[in-house]
Amino acid sequence: MQEPQTTSPSGLDPRNPFDNPTENRDYNLDYSDILPPITAPGYELPVLPAKLERANIRRFYNLGGGILLLHLVATNVIATILYTIFPLVLSGVDRHLNGTLPDNYDSIVSSYISNSSLSMALNAFVFLLGNTGLFLLGCRWANIPMGSLFQTKKLTVPTMLRYMGLGLFLQLASALLATFVDDLLVKGGYGTYTPDFSLSGSKLQLAAMILSTCLVAPITEELLYRGFFLKVMSRVSQRFGIFMSALFFSLAHENIAQGILTFLVGILLGYIATKHDSIIPCIVVHFTINSYSMLTSLLNEFDQELANVFSGLTAIIILVGGAVLFVYTLIKERLPDNTPRQSLRCGRIAIGAWPLVLTAAIHIGAALLYMNVN
Repeated sequence: MQEPQTTSPSGLDPRNPFDNPTENRDYNLDYSDILPPITAPGYELPVLPAKLERANIRRFYNLGGGILLLHLVATNVIATILYTIFPLVLSGVDRHLNGTLPDNYDSIVSSYISNSSLSMALNAFVFLLGNTGLFLLGCRWANIPMGSLFQTKKLTVPTMLRYMGLGLFLQLASALLATFVDDLLVKGGYGTYTPDFSLSGSKLQLAAMILSTCLVAPITEELLYRGFFLKVMSRVSQRFGIFMSALFFSLAHENIAQGILTFLVGILLGYIATKHDSIIPCIVVHFTINSYSMLTSLLNEFDQELANVFSGLTAIIILVGGAVLFVYTLIKERLPDNTPRQSLRCGRIAIGAWPLVLTAAIHIGAALLYMNVN
C-alpha cells in the first residue's frame, strides 16, 4: 500500500521534492538529508543546486563509488590472502605426512587448487564476504534502513513471471549481440576475454559452482548493486540510479559478453527494484537467469544431444515469447523520467565524484587488458 503523501511547511514533499509523477515516491528517501532547508516555510527548490545541495549530492555519489572501490580492493586482498594461506596449509600438512616435498610442489598445488572444488569455493566465499560486507557497510554509512529494501509492493504472480521471462529474453538477446560485437573485434585484430564456465570436474566442484552461480551471486550481487548502490545513486533521480547501477554492474564483470548482458538486465532489475520497492523480485529474476545458464551447461556436459535439443527449443520459446513480453512491457510501462531540476543534479555532479570515476576506469582498464591482440 502506498504511503500517503505528506508535505513540509514549505509545501514540498520531502520524498518527492521534484514533483516527479513518473517515480515511485515510496522508494525515495527523505531529501532533507541532502537539502535541510527544504522543510522551511516558503522554501522553493532552486533550478540550479546551490553549494550546500551540490556538496551533499556529491557526498552520496562519492559514497556509492567509494563502496564499490573498497569492494574492488577488499575482494582482491581477501582472495590474495586466501590463495596464499591455502598452499601454505597444504604444504604444511603434506610435509608433516610425507617428510619431504617434490621440487615442483608449488605447481602441483596450484594445479590442484585451480582444478578442484576448492577454487570455486574460495571464489564464492570471497564474493559472499565482499558483497555482503560492503552492502552492510554502505547501508550503514548512507543511513539506508534495511527494511526499505524488502517491502515488495504491488507485485503479482503474473507480473513476476513476466519479469522472469524478460530476464531470459534479455539473456539470449545479449548473447547474440555479444557474438556480433566479438566478431567485429576479431576482424579488427582483437580477441575478447570470455570466462570459463565449464563444469568438468568432481561432484564437489559441480556443487560449488551451482552454489556460487545460483545462490551466492543472485543474492549478494543484488544486495550490493540493487540494494545499496541503486538506492544511494537514486537520491536525486531514480532514472539516474537505474542506469548508473546497470553501468557499474556491467563494468564489474570486465568482459564484453557478460558486460552486455548485465547492463541490459541491470536496467530491468533497477526498474523492478524502484517500482516495487524491493530487491526480492530482483533476486528471483537474477536466480532465474543464472539457473537457466547452469542447467544448459549441465546438460551440455552430460548429454550433448539432449543439450542441443533443449537449448534449441527453449531458445525459440524464450526469444519469441520474450519479444512479445518486451513489446507489451514497452507499451504498458516505462522507466522513470527526469524533471529539468533533476537532470541538473545528476551527471554533471557525478563526474566530479572521483571514486565513481576511478572505479569505472579500473574496470575498463582491466577489461582492455583481458583483450588479446592477435
